Amino acid sequence: MKFSYVDEGKGEVLVFVHSYLWDKEMWKPQVEELKKDFRCIAIDLPNHGESKNINESFSLRELAKEISIFLKGMKIEKYTYIGLSVGGMLAPYIYDYDKDRINKMIIMDSYVGEEPLKTKELYFSMLDTIEKAKFVPDILIEKIAPMFFSPFIDKTGMLYKSFVENLKMIQGERVEGIVKLGRAIFGREDALNLLSEIEKPTYFIVGEYDIPRPYNESVEMATYIKNSKVIKIKNAGHISNLENVEETNKILADILK
Repeated sequence: MKFSYVDEGKGEVLVFVHSYLWDKEMWKPQVEELKKDFRCIAIDLPNHGESKNINESFSLRELAKEISIFLKGMKIEKYTYIGLSVGGMLAPYIYDYDKDRINKMIIMDSYVGEEPLKTKELYFSMLDTIEKAKFVPDILIEKIAPMFFSPFIDKTGMLYKSFVENLKMIQGERVEGIVKLGRAIFGREDALNLLSEIEKPTYFIVGEYDIPRPYNESVEMATYIKNSKVIKIKNAGHISNLENVEETNKILADILK
C-alpha cells in the first residue's frame, strides 16, 4: 500500500492515524502545535484523503503491517504512535510489529475489543445501504454525523458542516473501499489480549461525551496494560481532538515531555 501523508517538524517522531471517514487533516491543530518540538507524520488510510482507493478486503492487522512497512521505508527508527478511533484499533497490531521502535502509545476514542453485537448490526446495516446506493443517503448522514460529536456541537458551525459535506462526497468509486474498511473495523476480532503485551507507556484518551466509544471502554482497555493511564477530554465527543483542541494539545504536550 502507498499512503498519502504530511511530514512536518524535526525531532522525535510522532505518527498520527485518523478516524474512519476522516483523513490526515483532522490532526492539523495538533501537528501545527507539536511540530515546533517534534517531527509529525500524519497518514491517510486507504480510501481516505489523498491515499489511493483499494477495493480488496483487508483486516486491521494487515493494514497495521502495511503502516509498519511504510514507516520502515521512511527510515523511522523510533516513534510515538497516536491513533484515534480506527487509528487506535490498529495500535495493538502496530505494537506487535514495531515494539522495538515504539516509545509510547496514545490511543484516542477507540476500543480494540469486538464491536458489541447491537452496534455491529447497526453499522453493518448502514454499510449495506451505502454499498447499494453507491453514496451516503441524507437519512444516514443525519444519523452518522451526530455520532462523531458531543450533544452540544454547533450543527451550523464549520466543524460539523464540513464533516457532513465530506460524507456527501463519498460516492462512485470511493464507496466500495470505504465500505470494505468499515466492515474490517466493525467486524474486527477481539484484540484486548494483545494489549497485555504492551510494555511501553500507554495513554487512553477519550472524549467525555464519546457516543461510539464511551469512557468505560478505555477504562477496560487500561486494565490490560500495567503502565497505562486514562484521560478524559471535557466537552468533547468522538472526534475529541477537534472539539476541544486546546485541552487535547495540552494533554499531548504533557504526555510527550
